[in-house]
Amino acid sequence: MNTLDFPDAGIREPLPFGRTLRAYLTEAKFEMLGALRTPGFSIPFLAVPLAVYLFFGIVIAGNAGNGKLGPGIANYLFTGFSVMAVAMPGIFSGVILATERDGNLLKLKRAQPLPPGSTVVAKVLMSMGIAAIALTLVVGCALLAGKITLSLAQVAIIWAVLVAGTIPFCAIGLALGAFVSGSAAPAYGNLVFLPMMWLSGLFIPLPNALEPWVVLWPTFHLNQLALGLAGVREFSFVPPGIAAAALAGVTVVCGGLAIRRLARVG
Repeated sequence: MNTLDFPDAGIREPLPFGRTLRAYLTEAKFEMLGALRTPGFSIPFLAVPLAVYLFFGIVIAGNAGNGKLGPGIANYLFTGFSVMAVAMPGIFSGVILATERDGNLLKLKRAQPLPPGSTVVAKVLMSMGIAAIALTLVVGCALLAGKITLSLAQVAIIWAVLVAGTIPFCAIGLALGAFVSGSAAPAYGNLVFLPMMWLSGLFIPLPNALEPWVVLWPTFHLNQLALGLAGVREFSFVPPGIAAAALAGVTVVCGGLAIRRLARVG
């Protein structure tokens, strides 16, 4: 008996759309549950942005609005720390991916009847979910403190833009996780995340020599995109279209590298 006797052997029909969608959502659900049940991942990314914003953005910089920068500086600090809240889970999602690669979990998943790309999509949705929770905590803190001068509609726009803005940072994290080991992934994540946050000018004034280079960092462009789409003209230095194009370029390049690496090596 051979395949010539059964001409349809080895030919698998594609899953119906409903089952495919359910498979993607199920994988995303368990990815989210796994992240929330991992204290080393969920607690820092939910608590750190809130604590840092509360300490630096409200307590220490509480009277900054009375200076020469005016009350608008509170809005700029709010969006800056909000960018931190969405960038952290995106970049460090690569740690989870690298750990799964080391444990051959991705190879096991590829042997299961999962749709192609479900692992990547699940990690992106998980990162967006964690980012949405962390960002909501920062937004609630800012509104309760009464430091920002933004309307509720502007805050809602900033929230939506930043949650969607998790995607390029997740692409960066997945690219790291696809190429480095699980033990090295946290170090590489910090090497990318820390300079990206501090050299993008979101929190502290930069030296004149560094100011022109803020355009290299995706965090700067996400901040500018959120401010621009919310109609905040103060502290807007780049048109929203250019900021969106820069973020899309990061997503395509880093996401493409991650997908290519995972498809070839796993």
